[in-house]
Amino acid sequence: DSEYISIGTAEEFAMRSFAPLTVMLAEAAPQPYPFVSGIEDGEFTRGDVPMSKQEVREAVRARLAIRRGETVWDIGAGTGSVSVELAMATGGSPVYAVERAEEGVKVIRANKEKFGVWNLHVVPGMAEDVIRDLPAPDAVFIGGSRGQLDGIIEQVIWKNPNARICISAILLETMSEAVEALAGHGLDVHVSQIACANSKVVGKKHMMIGNNPIFLISGVRKTPAE
Repeated sequence: DSEYISIGTAEEFAMRSFAPLTVMLAEAAPQPYPFVSGIEDGEFTRGDVPMSKQEVREAVRARLAIRRGETVWDIGAGTGSVSVELAMATGGSPVYAVERAEEGVKVIRANKEKFGVWNLHVVPGMAEDVIRDLPAPDAVFIGGSRGQLDGIIEQVIWKNPNARICISAILLETMSEAVEALAGHGLDVHVSQIACANSKVVGKKHMMIGNNPIFLISGVRKTPAE
């Protein structure tokens, strides 16, 4: 009656204790997805969770200028599509995907496994509550903040005053708030707007379907803090 079966990853089991008479069956992890510049949107598991589109993900990576070996946070990670591509870009160093919604957490884990990005760590919970326990980041993408934007940026700067930050926004008010928060912490601010359209087959013809314009607000410190 005391027998039971546990299923999990090596990382998860390393944090647990087991009885002396324990048998383990280890299966090799799937091979990582080959790194490409821009994964098609349809490749990701999505469900009903919001997802940053391919063109936006490419622009985010360019704005953050990710280098191999850096530690990266993705806050409000949604499906984890940005997290996955950032994890591929870091060359194995950690990327932390922070997401409060239970459905989003499940989808991120599914995409982590699908693409074999084992350096991607899923962090469930409200950002301001959980990021204080994360290692200092070199770069941070904020795709959703639930009204906590200024507090999140404050914690990022406290962890690493020289962290590079990129924020995505649909609303003008959010864009304005992001500019004010980044500038208020002494960062140089740059705003880009991405407005793209993709073709759709209609009968024997093609028409262009536009996506919502997205603002990307990035902040960097030109003179590194001591």
